[in-house]
Amino acid sequence: MKLPHAFRSLRSQLVLSYMLISVLVLSAGTYYVYSFMLNQIRAQNERLLLQQFQQVDHNVHGVVSEVDRLSNLFWVDEQIQYLLQNISDKRNVDFVNYQNLLQNRIETFIFNYNYIHSIYLTAEQQGVVGGNAGQTLVQTEEEWVRLFFKSDAYMRSQLEFPKLIVQGNVKESYYNPYKTGPNDATLVSMLRGVRSIYEPRTSGTLIFNIDERYLASMYASDLKPEDGDMFIVDKDGVIVSSNNKEKIGKASPFAPQKEGAPAYGSRDEKGGSVQTVYYRLQDADWYILKEVPLGLYADQIYKMQRAVALFFIVSLLIMFALSYVWLRKIMNPLQVLSGKMKDMSRGELGVTFDRVPDNELGTVIRRFNEMSLSIVELIDKNNSMQEQKRETEIESLQYQINPHFLYNTLNMVRWMANMKKTDDIERSIVALGNLLRPVFSSKDPMCELRDELAYLTHYIGIINLRFNDSVLFDIDVDETTASCLVPRFILQPLVENSIASGQREEEQEIFISIHAKSDDGELRIVVSDSGTGIPQDLLEELNRRFETGEAYESAGGGSGIGLRNVNKRIRLYFGEQYGLRFVPRDKGAEVVVRMPSLQAGGQD
Repeated sequence: MKLPHAFRSLRSQLVLSYMLISVLVLSAGTYYVYSFMLNQIRAQNERLLLQQFQQVDHNVHGVVSEVDRLSNLFWVDEQIQYLLQNISDKRNVDFVNYQNLLQNRIETFIFNYNYIHSIYLTAEQQGVVGGNAGQTLVQTEEEWVRLFFKSDAYMRSQLEFPKLIVQGNVKESYYNPYKTGPNDATLVSMLRGVRSIYEPRTSGTLIFNIDERYLASMYASDLKPEDGDMFIVDKDGVIVSSNNKEKIGKASPFAPQKEGAPAYGSRDEKGGSVQTVYYRLQDADWYILKEVPLGLYADQIYKMQRAVALFFIVSLLIMFALSYVWLRKIMNPLQVLSGKMKDMSRGELGVTFDRVPDNELGTVIRRFNEMSLSIVELIDKNNSMQEQKRETEIESLQYQINPHFLYNTLNMVRWMANMKKTDDIERSIVALGNLLRPVFSSKDPMCELRDELAYLTHYIGIINLRFNDSVLFDIDVDETTASCLVPRFILQPLVENSIASGQREEEQEIFISIHAKSDDGELRIVVSDSGTGIPQDLLEELNRRFETGEAYESAGGGSGIGLRNVNKRIRLYFGEQYGLRFVPRDKGAEVVVRMPSLQAGGQD
C-alpha cells in the first residue's frame, strides 16, 4: 500500500512518526506519572530526612556528651566526694543533713547550664536527695527505694560504671511525688554510678535530668501539625519524646528491637497513606521517626500531571507547525552538543565529538573540540606556572632569612667582643654554630614546634650574652602543641622585634613571653613583651600591611624584613586567612601567629 504523496517525503514521515509516538508515550506515561512522582517524593523525603536526622543525632549526641562531662565534673567535686565517703553507712538523719551542701552544688550547675532540669544523688537504703535550682527533695519512701534499686537503669549504671546510662519517659513525679497533674513534666534521665575516689566500689548513683521539651526542641521547633508527627522511641518501641505530647509514653507502631530494624530506612503505615522514616541515634539505642502523610502531595501530583500533559500537547502542536523542516538536521547534533556542554559545566573538561558532520554544524563542532582541548591545555599550563611560582617564592623567602639572621648574629658577637673581651666569645660562637646547624643541615621547610623552640633557645643564649642577661623569657607550650608542624625560623624574627621595640637601654630589663595553644584545628602562637609598646596608629598600619603584604619598617626602626618574611611565608604555605597580627595592649607589644594545627605524621 502506497502512502499519499504528502507523506512520502522523509520530513513528513519523521514529523508524523514523532507525533504518533509522542501521543502513545503520553497516553501510556500518564498512567505511571502518579506512582512515579509519588516514589520520587518518598525518596526525596528520605534524603531530606536523613540530613535532618543526622543533624538531630549530632545535637542529641552533643547533649549526652555534655551531660557526661558535667556529671564527671560534679561527682569529682571536692564537696560531693566528701558526701560520697561512706555514704551507704550514713544514717537517714545524716543523709538529710547533707541536702544543703548538695543543693548549693545543684544550684551552681543548673544556673550555668540551664538545659539541666534537676540533679539527684541516690545511695543504697538511703533513697534520693536532690532537686532543681529552686527546690530540694529528700525521697526515702521504702517502696520507691525498693523499686529504684531493682530497676534496669540502676543496675546498668552499676554494672557499666563509669558509663552514662540514658533512660527516657521518666516523669518528674517519679523523683518528686509533689509534682503531679499538669505540672508533672516528662524527663530524660542520665544515670551513672559514682564513688569516692578512696573506695574501690560504687557507692551511689548520680542522676542528671533533661526536660523532654528541650530534647523535642531540637527537631520539632519548625514542624507544622499537617506535616505529620516526629518522635523518638527507645529500644522497646516506647515513645520517649514527640512533638505531639499525647503520644509520649505510648507504644509506637514501629518497634526496632522486635523487627530487627537497620540503622536507617522507611516503611508504609496505615495502608500506604503514611510513610514512616526512621534513623538510629548513636546514643541509648534510640530511633528517631518521622511520619509523612503522603496524602498531602496527592492533589499537587495530580495537578502537575494535568499541567504536564497540557503543556506537552501544546508544545507538540507548536513544534509541528514551526520546526518540522529542521527537526532531523538540527535537533540531534544540537542535543549532543548541549550534552557535551553540560558535561563541561560539571567539570568534565576535554570532552570532544568523535564524529563531525560535514555541514555548518560541523564547523561549530570542530571549534568546540578545539576550544575544549585548549581549555585543558591552558588550565594545565596555568596550574604548572602557579605551582612553580609558589615553590620559587617559598624557596626565595626561605633563603632570604639566612643571611639576614647571620648578619644580625655576627653583629652581636662583634659588640660582645668590643665590650667584654672575655671567654663569652667562645660561648657565643658555640651558640652561633648551634643556630646555623639547622639552617644548612635540613632542606625541609617545616619542623616541629619543639625544634623551633630549641633553635630559639640558642638564640636566647646569644641575646643574653649581648644584653647582660637583661632579657627574660617565659615559654609556655604543652607537649601536644609542641608536636605541631610550623615553618622553620618563624619565632626568631618575632623575638628579635620584641627586643628591638621593647628595650631602649641596655640596663633596662625586658620580659618576653611565648605562649602556644592548639584548639579547633588552629595553632596560635602569642609573643608578647613588657617594653614600651606600639602606638595605636602604627599598630593599625602594621596590621593593614600584614594583610596586604606591603613592605614596612619594624616597630624597632629596622627594615621589618623578618616580620614581613614570616607573615608572607605563612600565607604562602597555608592561605591568606592565616599570618601575623599585632594585638593592642596597655603595656608592651603582642603579636599573634595563626596557622593550621598540623601534627607530625600527617594528622590534624
